[in-house]
Order: sequence, then structure tokens, then C-alpha cells
Amino acid sequence: MQNKIFKLILAFFLIIQVTRLQGQQAYADVKSGEKTPLFSDAFDNNSNSWLTDNNWISGQINDGKYIITCKNFKQQTGLSYKTISFDPVNDFEIETIFSLTSGTGALIFGLTKDFEHYRVEIDSKKNLFIIWDMPSKGRNKILFSGKTGLVNETGSVNKITVRKIKGECYFFINDILFNQIGNLPISGDQVGFSVGLNSGISVDFLNINSLNFPEPVLLADKSVTPADTTTNMRKVVQGAVKNLADKPENVSNIAPAGIEVAVKPVAPEIIWISPSGATTNLDNYSARVRVRVKSVSELESAHFYVNGSSKGEGEIRSATDQPENFIIEKTISFNPGDNNIYLVATNSGGSSKSEVRYFKNPQADPPVIKWNNPEIANSLVNSEILNMEICIRSMAELVSAQVLIDGVQVNVGKVFQRSETDNCNYIWKPQIVLKEGDNSVYIIAENIAGSSTSENRIVRFSKTVSEKRLALVFGNSNYKNGASLKNPENDANLIEATLKELNFEVLKHIDAGKTEMERAILEFSQKLPSYNVALFYYAGHGIQVDGVNYLIPTDAVIEEKVACKWEAVSVSDIVSEFEKYPDNINIVILDACRNNPYRSWVRGAEAGFRFISDVSGTIIAYATAEGATAADGSGTNGLYTEELVKQMLVPQPVESVFKKTRVQVEQRSKGMQSPRESSGLRGEFYFKH
Repeated sequence: MQNKIFKLILAFFLIIQVTRLQGQQAYADVKSGEKTPLFSDAFDNNSNSWLTDNNWISGQINDGKYIITCKNFKQQTGLSYKTISFDPVNDFEIETIFSLTSGTGALIFGLTKDFEHYRVEIDSKKNLFIIWDMPSKGRNKILFSGKTGLVNETGSVNKITVRKIKGECYFFINDILFNQIGNLPISGDQVGFSVGLNSGISVDFLNINSLNFPEPVLLADKSVTPADTTTNMRKVVQGAVKNLADKPENVSNIAPAGIEVAVKPVAPEIIWISPSGATTNLDNYSARVRVRVKSVSELESAHFYVNGSSKGEGEIRSATDQPENFIIEKTISFNPGDNNIYLVATNSGGSSKSEVRYFKNPQADPPVIKWNNPEIANSLVNSEILNMEICIRSMAELVSAQVLIDGVQVNVGKVFQRSETDNCNYIWKPQIVLKEGDNSVYIIAENIAGSSTSENRIVRFSKTVSEKRLALVFGNSNYKNGASLKNPENDANLIEATLKELNFEVLKHIDAGKTEMERAILEFSQKLPSYNVALFYYAGHGIQVDGVNYLIPTDAVIEEKVACKWEAVSVSDIVSEFEKYPDNINIVILDACRNNPYRSWVRGAEAGFRFISDVSGTIIAYATAEGATAADGSGTNGLYTEELVKQMLVPQPVESVFKKTRVQVEQRSKGMQSPRESSGLRGEFYFKH
């Protein structure tokens, strides 16, 4: 009986709450359809002309971040702001996400020409403030201050939302309401950011919306005032309480006929399933976490946070054993050492934060950095854009990586491609702009264990650098243990003469055995760093076994297909040398799609070559189509090479050389042979200018 009376009294207070013009709201109370975008910036570029330098602040927009640092000019704080075309008298919403790198940082709004403004500020001790700053009057007013337990650590992101609805201003931190203030006199239409002394922030985005709500349908008599309504409802409930005391079965009759009592939705209730205990020790850097969420209304979102940073939404499914229950799961990556994790779940009743759980991981080492491109210590390029590739080994999650040229930071990365190899956990491919002359380039990568600096790379950029051309040419005709060929030696000689005419330094080898081929390829590889145009040409026997393309040395003994791995030269090994220099012009020409010379296991090899996927900075040309073969030919030279050298001597782009060669070969072979090529070239190249 007492419990029912308590519920009835609670319903009475809810009824009174309904009569208020404005009550406290949850973050999810405003739907997307009630928002009209006024301004948005994800800081992919500076198209909105944010401030980057003045006496008070320095700023830069890089990799989706607006990074603002206070210069402490005359011991004053710094502001960066934009004028937004909206009327602050009307309903609006302002949202931003930023991380505090040091000191204090704030979202500012309502800024006037006299720099009067409001700001929602956080500091490195996780304090939260709402301040009305009036510099023209020499004072400010603190409207709210204190610890809420909702502010994330320095270096982690915090989301700040300000909403003005029907004269009330609602303030949210990380989607949870922490303060409500009525009748703020907002007169300015400028919005932006503030940094305190010795402070800096990194902003992810800024969104501003006008809010438009449908007019409510009024069912009550207009002559009845809210006070009348409250008084009447009080009498109804008092009578219902007496009725309940006399006759408990009448508990349902607590409202007069025709009036529905609206009960405010309830925020979710969160219970941890795994881990069940407060602290868990891990021997690796990830774990599967699971919670149960009880939510009477539909669950709108459920986001996990590790050490204050969002790890995204969990996998939501309905619980089969209990209605109105949801199971939320997610595999989470943790940093070495101590970690904390919690869940924020949201429904129409608001947002709830779970208890905090703690994970302990083994400690880790700082990152290890390896250069993939440029791989060598000194290189020469003729393009001011350098596409780099960095391998970073880090058992802990990377915090950031940056490129510095001559000691000046030019690129910062926050998002990295995961690598599957043991020696490289992350691949980063930044692009930088070089200055004329020598550029001293190095990388700094950071994880929770600390930061590391890479080896130095000197990249010399010269717009007028002349092309240095190198070629390695093989012509294998006379085979000791297989069918000999007539034309490869002639083709190699023809290619050599043509390339020398086109200013190539040529390394030529005729009838090369396995050892000679490997030594020649080694010599060629060692010379590559000093050249910016490189060409590899092979004419002779070539076969494909289990999807791998092989060039056959003249002394190969291949009695079964498994011997190819040891007796032949893999084309992929040659192509991988070119991959180290993607900013050069690299050309591979394979006139080797002959018939299998080893009749004893002819059924074990596929016809022709298998095409290799595009290789950055390299064009690979094949004498015929994938899986097809090319005849040795009845003339002095093979059909493909004969037509190719003709096109090399015509001033035209390299892609056109191979295209026109294909047309001529198809015509002369009556469609029996159709050359192909795949290109990953990054620059223009002409054999003959």
C-alpha cells in the first residue's frame, strides 16, 4: 500500500512538471529533423578562413584538425572566431569536439564587437566552467564551475553542445546535460574558440544549427492558467490518494476522464557482464567487452570510451532472455599499462554512463620507425610532391606521427592503416611538399610508451634535374636443358642499340645462367638510387607456375615444376626493387611469353604470364595477353620487340608507345598476339623528346 501511495505522489510531481513551459532535457530530445544547418566545418581545409596567425594565437589546419596555440602576447589569452549569419534570439544549437593539449580551452559564443562573450571552458584538471566575459567592463561572471566527472583527460576529445530553446540555455558535455540557465542575454553572432595562457587545443569540427519545433496541440481550455491546472491536478491526486487508502483497487483512477498523464521517459540502466570485476589483467592488447542495457524506449546509441576517447558504437542486439533489454558488445584495443573503459547509452529519456572498468596491460616500448619510401639515405627527385611510405612497429596504439622537414613540422597523422606483418603494425603514407634544393626529412611517432625519431633522409628536389637513365637487358636464346630460341639474342641487341641512342646506360647480358642473372640484378639494384629512369628488359623463356611468373636462365635444370622456385628467377623479385622508388619512372618489358620448353611436365605449368597488379611508379609491359603465348617468330627479331623499338623513337608519352605497339602487333599477327601493360606511373615520360 505504501509503495502504491509513493508512486501516486511521484506521478503528481510529474504532472506538475508537465505544466512547466520548459523542463530539463536529454541530449536526444532534439531530433535531426528539427535542425536546420547554418554552418559546418570539419577542418579538411581552411575554406572558411580561420585565423592562422596574429599577436595572440598561432593556428594551423592539418589532417582534419584546427590546432590553436596561445602566444601569451602581453600575458593575454587568444581568440579565433567567425561571424555566423543567425539570430541568437531564436533557438539554436552549437556543437564542437576538441581535445585540450595543455592549459585551458573553450567554445565561445555570443561574441560581440566589444569582445563580450560566453564560453564553455575546460582545463587540464577536468574542471568545467561557464563564463560570461565582459572585457569592456573589466570583469567576468562565472555562471558555473566545478568537476562533473564527465570531462575527459587532457589529450582526449570532449564534445561540447550548447542549445537555446524557448529562452533556456542547455549545456552538455559528451552528450550529457550538466547545466541549464534561463534568460541569458545573448547579443553577438560570432562563434569560435578560446585558448588560455600556455594553452592549446585541437578542434575536430564545429556545427551550428537553428532549431525549429512544431507547435504543440493545445487540448486545454485557454482560459485555464497553469496555476489553475496545477491546483486542479493537486486536488485530483489528493482525492486519488484518499480513494486509494480506502480502496486500493482504484489505483488506476488517478486522473480525471479525458486527461492522459504523460510520464517522462527514463534513461537507460547499464550493467556490466564482462568484465564482471572492477579490474582485469590482460596479456595482450585487446578484449571483448559486453554489457546489458535496460531501456524501456528504443536504444538510440551505445558508445564505448577508453581513457576518455571514443572507441565507437558497440554491436547492439536484443536480449532473448528478458524484454526491454539489450546486449552491447565490442572488441576493444587497449594501450599498454592502465586503461579505463565505460559505456554511454542513450535513449529518448536521456544518456547514462556505466560504472568504470579497468584493464591492466603489459608495458610497451616506444614505436620503431622504418622507411619504405624513400628507402635510401640520399635521393634526387624532380617533383616537388613526395609520396612517402612509413612502416611503424608499435604494440600499443599509435597516438600520432609527424613529418618534419629541416626541423619544421609539415604533416601530422592521426589515422593509420593497420598492417598484417609482424615487423610493421601500421603503414602511414603522408604526402609532403619539398623546397628547391636539399630537404632533411625525418619522422616522429608517438604511442603511450613515448616517442621515437626515425633515421634522417636527405631528398634533393630540382625542377631542372636531368633524367639519368639506366637499363638492364637480358637476351636468353641458347638453353642447355631445353628448347633454344632464335630471336632473344637479336632482340636484346636491338633494344640495347635503341636505348643507347635514347641516352640510357645499358647493362646487357646474353645467354645468362642463374648466377649471372642474379649478380646482374644485384648490380642493377645497387645503381638504381642514382637514377630516376630505370628499365628492365627480358627476352627468352618464361613460364607461370602456381600463379608465379618465372624467367628461365640458360643453365636451369627443371624436371618438375617445383624446381622453378630454385632454378628460375621470379619476376616479382625484380618488380619489388622498383617498388622502392615509386617517384621514379620504372619500366619492365617482358618479351617472354613463350611455350613451356619442358615437355615432361607441360601440364603442370599455365600458359603465358599472369599479370601483376599495378605497382606504384612502374609500368609493366607484356608481349602478349594474360595466359597467352607468343611465338619466337620467323624473322631476325621477335614481332613485339621489332614494333616496340619503332615506337620508342617517336616523340610520344610512354603509354602511347605501348598502345601503338599493341595495335601494330595485333594487325601483323592477325589478332593472334595482343600485347598488354599495366601502369602505376606517377609522372610523364618520353623515350624521345
